[in-house]
Amino acid sequence: MSGAGRGNPAADPADRSTGNWLKFVIPSALGAALFLLPVPGAETWTIPFGVMIDWLNANFAALLRWTLVAVTVTSGLLTLWYSYGPGTPRTPLMIQYFRTGPVWVLLRCLGAVFTVLYTTGAGPEWITSGATGGTVVGSLMVNLLALFALASFGLPLLSDYGFMEFVGALLSRAFRVLFQLPGRSAIDGLASWLGAAPLGVMLTVQQYDKGVYTTREAATVATTFSIVSIPFCYVIASLVGLADVFFAFYGCVFAIGFVCALILPRIPPLTWLPTDYKPGTSNHVDDTVHEGESLVQAGTRLGLARARTAPNFPDFIKSGFENLVFMWFSLVPATVAIAMMALVTVEYTPVFQWLSMPFVPILEWAGVDEARAAAPSLVVGFADMYLPALIGKSIESQETRFLVAILSVSQLIYMSEVGAILLRANLGLNIGHLAMIFVIRTIIATPLAIILAKYVVF
Repeated sequence: MSGAGRGNPAADPADRSTGNWLKFVIPSALGAALFLLPVPGAETWTIPFGVMIDWLNANFAALLRWTLVAVTVTSGLLTLWYSYGPGTPRTPLMIQYFRTGPVWVLLRCLGAVFTVLYTTGAGPEWITSGATGGTVVGSLMVNLLALFALASFGLPLLSDYGFMEFVGALLSRAFRVLFQLPGRSAIDGLASWLGAAPLGVMLTVQQYDKGVYTTREAATVATTFSIVSIPFCYVIASLVGLADVFFAFYGCVFAIGFVCALILPRIPPLTWLPTDYKPGTSNHVDDTVHEGESLVQAGTRLGLARARTAPNFPDFIKSGFENLVFMWFSLVPATVAIAMMALVTVEYTPVFQWLSMPFVPILEWAGVDEARAAAPSLVVGFADMYLPALIGKSIESQETRFLVAILSVSQLIYMSEVGAILLRANLGLNIGHLAMIFVIRTIIATPLAIILAKYVVF
């Protein structure tokens, strides 16, 4: 018997049309195949998205390098022009992309300067060194350009056409039982897993503003399930030379994330937050699954409803292009600046060595090879998620590189992006809370990653 036959609210007839079914199934299947389907790679199994990234990097490396120069310089100049110069943005997108505050203006300009000085070889040794500029500009950011180009058009297949809603409904009851969260949180968590962590945080904030989550629930979803997406995980794995064990790597990421999600909602600082809804809101009903409706029926209803409002092909292309422009011109230059400054600090100052000294004997006691080289990765990830992997890519021990890559993904709270969004979101979280969550996740993830590396993966 159908859900509607048991008294559930009837689905909109337009949702059940053949055209809408095709709009739901075909893009979702393509997205699932692109990011989740195992395919044979050069040495082992990988995903189609990874094959495409590797092909672009292998065949268009020079073009990508000079594209990076063009992107960072253009971003810096336009941001200066529209933020402090006489330029007047003519569209909302121009305002969103190129009119920003002084910190981001500075980061984008620094990103452009670092990129030009490294690429032309005109900069000092601390910029052109393989350990700094070679790692950030010559390797990481070139990979990210290719990743952003493909992800801008690939990820909406999973997030915009109903796949996310369908799977989220299937997981909704498990989220309530295991993580003490409303069923809707499964969908918001998947938005991060299948899209990007900032997207998941922003969706969570929107739900909080509508009265779907309490303050504690919203903070829990944002800090526990806004995990690094599949494409970014592939870049991290490739960066540290673990692309050949990507499925094992991502399985361990999932397992560690699951354990963290079981523990964090039940301990401070999340339990310190109030269980009140945002003042002025009244929509406190979790209607992910209607009464008398099976999880599959709920997922199908939500997926079809999402597909009906999803973009058609021209809008899909337009949206993908806008996503690409945002990621290239907003995120890439700032990431160059943050990563370069962090690596210069690591390579030319003892700051991170001092901060990581207490962890060296712990890692040595746990039998971690090259513990002194790996220790900074336990603390540097609070600045940006790429930094542990950038520091650890030169470590010889495969098991230790695996540990570093796991930490890059599992620590989750990084101030260059997710942390900054959380602090602006008015969810009751301050910098101290975020630091505590970062430390707790590190404490949980480190021994689990060591055990998995030694006894499961290698």
